[in-house]
Amino acid sequence: MKKKIISISISLVLVIFIGVVLANNKAKIDKAAHPVKQTPVIPVKVYQVKEDSFNTSFTINGSTVPAKEVKIASEVQGKLVGLYIDNGDFVRAGQSIAMLDASVYQVQLASIEASIAKARLDLARYNNLIELGGATPMQAESAQLQIHSLVAEKKQVLEQISHMQIRAPFSGKIENVGVELGSFVSYGTVLSQLIDNSSLKINVYFSEQEAFKAKTGQSVTITSAVLQEPKVGKITMISDKADASGKFLAEITFLNDAKEKLKAGILADVHFSSDAIQTGLSIPTSALLANDKEAKVFVASGGKVEERSIRTGIVTANKVEVLEGLQAGEQVVISGQMNLEKGSRVSANK
Repeated sequence: MKKKIISISISLVLVIFIGVVLANNKAKIDKAAHPVKQTPVIPVKVYQVKEDSFNTSFTINGSTVPAKEVKIASEVQGKLVGLYIDNGDFVRAGQSIAMLDASVYQVQLASIEASIAKARLDLARYNNLIELGGATPMQAESAQLQIHSLVAEKKQVLEQISHMQIRAPFSGKIENVGVELGSFVSYGTVLSQLIDNSSLKINVYFSEQEAFKAKTGQSVTITSAVLQEPKVGKITMISDKADASGKFLAEITFLNDAKEKLKAGILADVHFSSDAIQTGLSIPTSALLANDKEAKVFVASGGKVEERSIRTGIVTANKVEVLEGLQAGEQVVISGQMNLEKGSRVSANK
């Protein structure tokens, strides 16, 4: 009986041992199949948002363009019998630069003048005959109407002849001559390009804040890598309507003196100076997330970060004015953003 009890006890112990081993093995298998994900803590450097002062002066770059630039085109068609320009020539306003063959119109003009002379003789004869009773007033009126018609026709021919001589609309330099002497040109054929570089302009684009700081007539300073000394220009126009990107077109003009003459198409910086100082929330430029269409930052709070959109104002090389999206005292990440995503755990160092 004792042997039987011992045998049963041993069997129970073996069963319990095997069950414990199997349970442990199952727990290990389950743990391996469903590992617990551990969120890493990423070290970052933060900056506390605070009030700061900003100089309202700013600089925008652009490229120079001629104040006057036009393509000289023919207003009539004909054979080019005179070409008095070459690339690089300087011409005065009203100077003849090309001539088209006007022989056909000269023949028409001679015929019309002869017809006018005959019509005037007929009118004089009808007037004399009316006094003698040999003609009616209606015949004289018909002759007078014919004279008016011929005079109008003569005026049209003279206008055509005037268009055969092509003149420079303003003083400037000839470039891109595209025709040869003896070639046939039609209406709208471009003969050359005329550029006046005596004054230049720079088109720049203001942000919303910049557009309200600048004023028409305001003096600006223009610098370029090819200039030894800055030039002074003026704002001559600021658009009242923003373009699709929310920018306002402004036009800067300045005299291009002979001492240090600039060419069109050169990059230049336009400095808009102001003595005004304004205050606002400030963050370092390093806090802005790269490759985003809108301004965004990571805000650290409670050991985690959140991505937040902000609206910026004045932007300098080192700091950015924040108009909306942040409060004073909040902490923005200024280093380590490349490793972050929404909800990342962080350890912040100032």
